[in-house]
Amino acid sequence: MQGVTGSGKTIVYFERIKEILKTNQQVLILLPEIFLTNQFKDRFEEFFGFTPSIWHSKIGIKSKRKIWQGIINNNLKLVIGARSALLLPFKNLGLIVLDEEHDPSYKQDEGIIYHARDMAIARASFENIPIHLVSAVPSLETFNNIKNKKYNHTKLVDRYSESPLPEAKVIDLQKVELKKDHFIAKETINTVNEYLKKKEQVLFFLNRRGYAPFLICKKCGFKHLCPDCSIYLTYHKSINKLICHHCGNKVKKDSKCKVDKDLCDFRMYGPGVEKIYEELINIFPKKKIKIFSSDFLSKKSETETILRKIEKNEIDILVGTQLISKGFNFPKLNCIVVVDADFSGMGYDLRTTEKNIQLYNQLSGRAGRFSKKSTIIYQTITPLNETLKDVLENNPEKFLSNELKVRKNNNLPPYTRLIALIISANSSQDSFRAAQEIKKKLSNLIELDVLGPVNSPIFRVKKKFRTRLLLRSKNSNLIQKKVGKIIENLTISKKIKLTVDVDPINFA
Repeated sequence: MQGVTGSGKTIVYFERIKEILKTNQQVLILLPEIFLTNQFKDRFEEFFGFTPSIWHSKIGIKSKRKIWQGIINNNLKLVIGARSALLLPFKNLGLIVLDEEHDPSYKQDEGIIYHARDMAIARASFENIPIHLVSAVPSLETFNNIKNKKYNHTKLVDRYSESPLPEAKVIDLQKVELKKDHFIAKETINTVNEYLKKKEQVLFFLNRRGYAPFLICKKCGFKHLCPDCSIYLTYHKSINKLICHHCGNKVKKDSKCKVDKDLCDFRMYGPGVEKIYEELINIFPKKKIKIFSSDFLSKKSETETILRKIEKNEIDILVGTQLISKGFNFPKLNCIVVVDADFSGMGYDLRTTEKNIQLYNQLSGRAGRFSKKSTIIYQTITPLNETLKDVLENNPEKFLSNELKVRKNNNLPPYTRLIALIISANSSQDSFRAAQEIKKKLSNLIELDVLGPVNSPIFRVKKKFRTRLLLRSKNSNLIQKKVGKIIENLTISKKIKLTVDVDPINFA
């Protein structure tokens, strides 16, 4: 089921669930993020009149045991959960609903690697029950299956109560003079003030946690690098420490300068949500401003409190990361500011453009759900960027159709099958050598392209050096079995860790 944001997709599948529950069958609703379950539970209670069971990694052992027993005994009819809920032992499952089916959070790429969307489709097929995939902009794989008539396709083209989509406004930062270390344009502030005067909420969106992506000493040029990973540390002013967003390492800010043996004099480059929050406090000192980011929502009570305040319009301005774009329903939010609409992305991720289209479509959908006027502002230094044009055009089908052509011309998914092999070791030499040996074994399969070995873009994570091979084949299922047999028979040193990721989402 595809529908524009705010079209009532949730209510449509709630009606379907009601029919399934009447037959005494069980229902599973999957959501991409734990944080979504609280507000979703409230909407569910309002519609159905009873409290659903919630399953995810943060709930306690007692609750998990109770849900497990209820499902086995067929006493529990409905579960709302994150991807792991798919593995619960349902005895009489009648329907699976996968909301925001395009969301990359459904892919688990640590430990046991699996994609919850694909596993859900498989489980529905094994049990011969329906599955509803729900999205405003479907994943390219799903869109291709719609095109090939493998899936039934239902589309909702209008918003509920005919509320219009937000009006888009582009502000070219190259033509705007900003104060030093400031990131919000005067034109943006003027528009925001219009909405604040009407007691409506404003969201400033920036998909960067912390205060600054990195610090550089003005005297010696020193930058804090994670001791265990090959990435720069992000400065978090709220705790006055630098954090690695891959391994969680925390480092003190102070460092001895190589030039004069005094402390480094750091300059902060680029803003994170904490820096934007600080700037907004100075611009709007009388307004209630909150950060909506995983760093500030570590406890369930904190999440529930901030959501209640947003719904009651007790918060004027939100500063949020990607987390806030996912399925939340804020009645008074009518203005969104994308602080840095940079669509350059990472060159190693073939899905960058697709992810951006989906993200900004979702994000714009947070605004104007119950209003006749709403605005989304894109501050950018690249106003002619092709991805921004696609976002502004708001024609997902056109974009997805064009993207399918690009993928087909370049032998990329969904027209080929990719399998990533990540070889990790204590030294880069051991990692690269092992990758070369594995490539030799796999090169005997004539229907397989073995690309690499190359260093991973982030070549060191948690003290391990990482080398990648990428396997590509059009003969999807058979080749997977053949590759599996070769890997099973490999003699791999205990110094080497081999990770196999079928249909990879993350290429870092």
